[in-house]
Amino acid sequence: MVNGPSPPTEPARADRPTLRERLGRRPLGAELWAGLVLLTLYGVGAVSALVYFGAGINGFTPNPAWVPPPPIAPVHGPSWAHPFGVLSGFGVGLFTVLWKATPWDVAIVAGVLAIDVALGVLLGTFAGMYEGSAFDAAVVFVTDSLTAVPSFILVVGLFAALEFLAPARVNLATFVLVFGLLLWPATARAVRERARIVAREPYIESARAAGAPPRRVYARHLLPNSLDPLLARIPLDLVPIFFVLTVFPWEWNCINPPYVAGAPFWLVPTLVPNSPLPTVNFPEYGNLLSIGVCEGMPYLTGQVYWWMVFFPLAAIVGLSAGIALVCDGIEQRMHRTPL
Repeated sequence: MVNGPSPPTEPARADRPTLRERLGRRPLGAELWAGLVLLTLYGVGAVSALVYFGAGINGFTPNPAWVPPPPIAPVHGPSWAHPFGVLSGFGVGLFTVLWKATPWDVAIVAGVLAIDVALGVLLGTFAGMYEGSAFDAAVVFVTDSLTAVPSFILVVGLFAALEFLAPARVNLATFVLVFGLLLWPATARAVRERARIVAREPYIESARAAGAPPRRVYARHLLPNSLDPLLARIPLDLVPIFFVLTVFPWEWNCINPPYVAGAPFWLVPTLVPNSPLPTVNFPEYGNLLSIGVCEGMPYLTGQVYWWMVFFPLAAIVGLSAGIALVCDGIEQRMHRTPL
């Protein structure tokens, strides 16, 4: 008996690699892990503060017994009762105040960067993809015009104008919106330069010649390969945010300070004009650092209250470092060759 030809067999389908196998081929890397751990700690701190303090997250109540510094009343440094010491001038534990400030600063940074990244990437990549078009010319004109002046100066100027035109709009929500709208041009300019180079690559031309629609070319090839400048730009965009929130309150309180009657060495923290913060006792990293630098240094009080400077500064550095490490880790992972 002669057997007929055997039916064709389907080629064996390779199993999709598991998550563990993918991580083994392209590990996350120490920088990305460190950044993720830092940002996770800030996220846990923000959520726990919202749950624990509730409506009290909007401010802190001064303790009059601990407000003045020596020799009027003792100033409490770090201790078991107050691990970060007491915020002299308000008489409250600095750990509690920084804990309350965490959700506000995480929200401020996330909101500003979300607007910055969304507009910068979208407009920058489209401008680079259609180099020489009217859209590209408009994006280049706007970015060149707005990046000619430092963003923090524009923010202060806009808030000064809002103080006269629409005082009710001078708040944190407007601060986030304005800062995001002023930071995106620098991001878009950097992304555009990368996108216009990517748009000339042979694989882009091959995809277009094969009949791929523009939206597929954009989403599959152009956009993922144009994000390197964005990852390098994000950490730099944190600088003007905290600069405005820290330096200008410091300048106002330390250069033009109101004094307590009978105690000329003691400064009363006040709210800087055109400030986006609602009150002077609003928990925010930059505001706390400005108070600490102004009132915790020996050039004013004659004594050093180092904890008032160190811990708010450490909170800002930690958040910025977490974001920078994640950006660096993602960039390294994007360019790491699989094993």
